[in-house]
Amino acid sequence: MPFKGRQPAPPRPSSDTIETGTVSLTEHAIRHRIASRTSISQATDFVLDPGRPSGRSRMFDSDVSPYCFDFDERKLLCVSTPDIAGATFFYQAQREGARSVIKVPFDALPEAQASPTLIFSIGRCGSTLLHRAFDAAGVRTVSEPDYFTQAAVCTRPDDALRNAIGGATQLLPYAVIKLRAECNHAPLLIAGAFRAPNVIFILRDPADWAASVRRLSPAMADPAGIAALLRALVVGLDSLTRHYDVRICYYEDFRSLTASYVNALLAWMRSTARIRPATASELARKDAQEGSVVSRASLKDVQEDPAFREVFRNEWDKVRPAALIERLGLRRL
Repeated sequence: MPFKGRQPAPPRPSSDTIETGTVSLTEHAIRHRIASRTSISQATDFVLDPGRPSGRSRMFDSDVSPYCFDFDERKLLCVSTPDIAGATFFYQAQREGARSVIKVPFDALPEAQASPTLIFSIGRCGSTLLHRAFDAAGVRTVSEPDYFTQAAVCTRPDDALRNAIGGATQLLPYAVIKLRAECNHAPLLIAGAFRAPNVIFILRDPADWAASVRRLSPAMADPAGIAALLRALVVGLDSLTRHYDVRICYYEDFRSLTASYVNALLAWMRSTARIRPATASELARKDAQEGSVVSRASLKDVQEDPAFREVFRNEWDKVRPAALIERLGLRRL
């Protein structure tokens, strides 16, 4: 059953306890941070001052959240921030608001106890809207903590990394985790970090999705390349459905958000939370990504290109994973 908020933390040492040996935590002041808003989080995002020893209990403090892994040192980097709950993109809020970095050795992380709901998607398909709806219903939801993304694209996944993902997630007080699309490259690494996760996968009409990707990144105007990207993202669904009971959602089914749709998903998640119709209607009228670099307002000057859609459809017909589509009955793809 998915948890509803922060689970009881492992026994905390007293605040003046300092671990020794390989499990020593250190906290570092930040001298400089990168300016990029959308790059995948990594240890080189911050230039740090020398660290001071910190007790193990520090990682459980309410101002601390997991940010990324340092694979070479086999440590989790957490950041101390002001309250950023509700951020459109959690990793961006962490990067911009970080006041210090806490380095936690993998061996010091708690054992994974939680089984959250994981929202996988192809991106540009309403996942942020669904995240907002769950949050409005009273379910603690977080949008794109990036240590998942970093782990998915790394070249050396192993059991230790899977355990580290689970341990890091014990430091997040959230029951639902919306993931970046890149996480589809290693879905079993991520889902396998938990005992019994609920898994949602969001799809969208391919031509509408491709047009949205083009509007977001006009430089990515190659229809063949975008079709190949969609295939790579959809293939992640194949391995997930062979190991988990995946709830497949389509943006077209919830873009005009209704309480009945959201509440049906909450019931499937075995959550007792429910959203009110008036709240769902209010969310449907807003841009879920308002204020971000990918909001409708930010992209309003990028024009639609009907010719691009037609070429993309032809390219998608060449590379679409027909066997997967047939096996799962994904007729809209």
